[in-house]
Amino acid sequence: MFNKDGYAPGLHVLGTIHTNEVVLLSDYSPFKQWITEKIISYTLTPLGEFYHAFDGAGYTGMICLTESHIAFHSWPEYNLITIDIFLSNFKQENDAKARGLFDACVHYFKATSVDKNEVKR
Repeated sequence: MFNKDGYAPGLHVLGTIHTNEVVLLSDYSPFKQWITEKIISYTLTPLGEFYHAFDGAGYTGMICLTESHIAFHSWPEYNLITIDIFLSNFKQENDAKARGLFDACVHYFKATSVDKNEVKR
């Protein structure tokens, strides 16, 4: 899987999670605490983060990782959140972690339906 220089394509998971739990889409504070705990449990390395609330109409954010990033944007008015998780595979394979994080998000938001795409890059 790794080439002679140690590089292998990582996994980019892009998804839309639909939910009836509008409260989870309206305030980022509980999600921020939860995703921080997940990052630690998956032994990923955060470099910085940014969150922004849209006056009670959802939130957006991004967490930069040495492995790459996690980004999200919620739309409570449409009962959905988009999640973007990219973990590179430099030095170790992180595909299972990317899938696990996305699946954990599906569970956290109590998804009623999910649209998911995976891209190796």
